[in-house]
Amino acid sequence: MNNKFDFFKDNSTKWYILGTIIAIEILVSESFLGYIHIEPISITFAYIPILIAGVLMGPAESTAVGVVFGLISMGKASASYVMAGDQVFSPLMSGHPVNSIILSVVMRALFGFISGFLYALAKKHSRHPDLWICIISFFGRTMHSALVYGCMALLFPELGYGVADVFQGFFSPSNLLSLLITAAIIWGCRCALRTRSYKRFVQRMSMVKNLRLTETYRNRPLAIFITTEFCIACAVTVYFVGRIRYMLVQKGIAVSDETVYDLVLLQAQFLIGILALMFLLTVFQVFNRRWHTCVEYEIRLDTLTGVWNRRSFFQRGESMLAETNRQAACYGYFIMVDVDWFKQINDEFGHPEGDRVLHDIAKCLREIFSPIGLIGRLGGDEFAILIDKPVPRQQLEENLDQFARRIDTLSSEASSLTCSIGVLIISHPAPLEELYKKADRLLYLAKQQGRNRYIFSE
Repeated sequence: MNNKFDFFKDNSTKWYILGTIIAIEILVSESFLGYIHIEPISITFAYIPILIAGVLMGPAESTAVGVVFGLISMGKASASYVMAGDQVFSPLMSGHPVNSIILSVVMRALFGFISGFLYALAKKHSRHPDLWICIISFFGRTMHSALVYGCMALLFPELGYGVADVFQGFFSPSNLLSLLITAAIIWGCRCALRTRSYKRFVQRMSMVKNLRLTETYRNRPLAIFITTEFCIACAVTVYFVGRIRYMLVQKGIAVSDETVYDLVLLQAQFLIGILALMFLLTVFQVFNRRWHTCVEYEIRLDTLTGVWNRRSFFQRGESMLAETNRQAACYGYFIMVDVDWFKQINDEFGHPEGDRVLHDIAKCLREIFSPIGLIGRLGGDEFAILIDKPVPRQQLEENLDQFARRIDTLSSEASSLTCSIGVLIISHPAPLEELYKKADRLLYLAKQQGRNRYIFSE
């Protein structure tokens, strides 16, 4: 496996993770979880997903989440019923569209970039990264408020707000509690990356990447499906707004154009929240499917060596032979590999040393023969390789010589390791079990001739 696999930077997964954080940002921003309304403006907790993106992924991702947060706050501030202090965040309500966009979107994006950049510095250049991450998280809300209030002071001075307003009530119990909770959430996300469960999860996602176990998707049908789904959701939104208006009229309630406008905004917010939930469900299904695909795959592997177990080797081998091109003079090779004096290694140095030897030999086999053949452990110290293509004999001999040199350099408490190898040239169709028996006879012929050699069938 690739030990350097980075779950948050791998292209096959990072978009799912970033999308998940954005979906959480949407749900927090569109519900009571993200806002507490206190005159004259609203206090928000929706900055926490931005910090999570910054500490887990990086400045670019936290900036993207900040942009989403700004767009949502700008949309919510565009309703006619919002408080006067909130209307400056809307380009439709403030009278200064550019200033409102800067206040709503640019400042949130800047907050995301700064927080992500500070987290990156803490992780790379600090001796105590966890401490600094907690400090940055604790003051995250203050930094966000300072950017917003400072921008309001510059762009909307008539409101009378400034950076000094950020520190009013800073030491109040409720404010300190919320800051501590924020730091605890970010620190908890950081600690979750060190748990055994997470490391196991990353290991299996790495297996998905390296072995290409996931299915591929056709972009055009997927794009058509998403577009169709979005259009249907918009149609449902328009339908419900129309039905609500009709119901109010039937009840004798006058419905103005302004009211219809607010209903559309509310229904659009509901639609966005539902789409975010659907995305979260999709991400869960994707990773759940990948997880169970890896579990099913691991069942077929030999747990010690990481190659196919006997049953899976014969099942897959039969399928490979059934698809082999029968027009070639050479159909392929069946190779048997056996560790010389393996019983002596176990008896004199113990089974842990024997297990290490098998693991190292299997690793060499995978690195040399995986590109051209199927590798399995048939039991004990016996390995088998099925090559279902007419590889030139000279190339195969070079691979076998390379394998012999590799295992000779493996350190062992016993001595230099050697293997005896029997190579059966598959010249006509035959059941895999028959090929195995013939290759096994060649293997024992190599042992009888002095071991540490390979013998081809002629």
